[in-house]
Amino acid sequence: MFNKLRLKLTLINATVIFLLFFLLITGTYYSSRLEINHRSETMAHKVLQDIESGLIDDLPLRPPEQPGPVFFFIRISPGGLITDQSSNSLQSEEELAVLSAAALKDQNAQGIIAFGGTEYKYLKSAVSENDEITILFQDFTHENNMLLIQLTALIVTGLVCLLLSFLGSFFMANRAMGPIQKAWQQQQDFLSDASHELRTPLAIIQTNLDVVMGNPGETVASQAKWLQNIKEESGQMAQVVDSLLFLARADSNQQPLLKCSFSLDTALRQAVSPFEALAALKEISLSLSCPHPISFFGDEARIKQVISILLDNAIRHTPAGGAIAIHLTRADSRTTLTVTDSGEGIDPESLTKIFDRFYQADRSRFNGGAGLGLAIAKWIVKTHHGTITATSQPGVKTVFSIQLP
Repeated sequence: MFNKLRLKLTLINATVIFLLFFLLITGTYYSSRLEINHRSETMAHKVLQDIESGLIDDLPLRPPEQPGPVFFFIRISPGGLITDQSSNSLQSEEELAVLSAAALKDQNAQGIIAFGGTEYKYLKSAVSENDEITILFQDFTHENNMLLIQLTALIVTGLVCLLLSFLGSFFMANRAMGPIQKAWQQQQDFLSDASHELRTPLAIIQTNLDVVMGNPGETVASQAKWLQNIKEESGQMAQVVDSLLFLARADSNQQPLLKCSFSLDTALRQAVSPFEALAALKEISLSLSCPHPISFFGDEARIKQVISILLDNAIRHTPAGGAIAIHLTRADSRTTLTVTDSGEGIDPESLTKIFDRFYQADRSRFNGGAGLGLAIAKWIVKTHHGTITATSQPGVKTVFSIQLP
């Protein structure tokens, strides 16, 4: 599919460029031809006028080293005989007779005669006092050769440019296909991972419903275990769906941020407070350090969401007896928030991927999550013109660091 699309883009670009070159070459050629014809006609009228007025009584043979328009003339008697001709005429009497007959046959005062593989332009004078007609001919071989050389140069240049444009179009199409292929692959992975994340709770819900419906005579109290399982999995599904919708709106730039000035240290305490009981239940030490009030301009709710995501991950992968430390500092116009846990850590290979959607380096570390939280956190921090990074010493600690302006 992508190869066909790449070829299609290349051909479209090459075709457009070819048409542009074709129009340019055609326009240049015909413009040059019109200019040469115009100059030739202007010069022919002047030469004929000088011949009729007597300023020119002959046209001598021009040396080969002086290229230019080749004019010669003949005078025709009332009986159609050639009475005079310029000395530079290289044509035989028979050829001149054919040319004069063709010119006299034409009712127009000027025209073009093709004879013997040569193109001649002619211009006829009015009948003189002695009833003679002067016909001025121009051998157009030199001009046609110039036009042919120009046309050949334009065609060769056009073919070279067409080849280069094809290669350039292929290169650009290949460059353009890179993001498309990446987006397509991300979409396929996204759909596959989303289906996987939703399939598991759906299967659990279906299984528990089968158990409940298989015992229609039982009371609600006796079925509480299965109903509680259904409730928990429904909540997990709702959380996954909410995360998917958030990221979908973020990708389409439809996830608004309600920014205003707020106390970041107060927001941090409010976000940490709900996790204190959960940390105590798991016998995890949770400490918060924020020595100075810090004001920040941003979306308070989304910043709290980032803190909640980091704390939720930290509590889920920190064993009993472990510790979690949160530090908020301000220095050099930068605000730094760090969340450090004493869990099992993350291997170096996974550190570069943990912010990817659905990526889970270890199901035990992200137990209870779908692998979307850190992707959401990264988007929120990025939209606040900040950065989020992670460092880890496996078996010792993991540190998530957020830098905000």
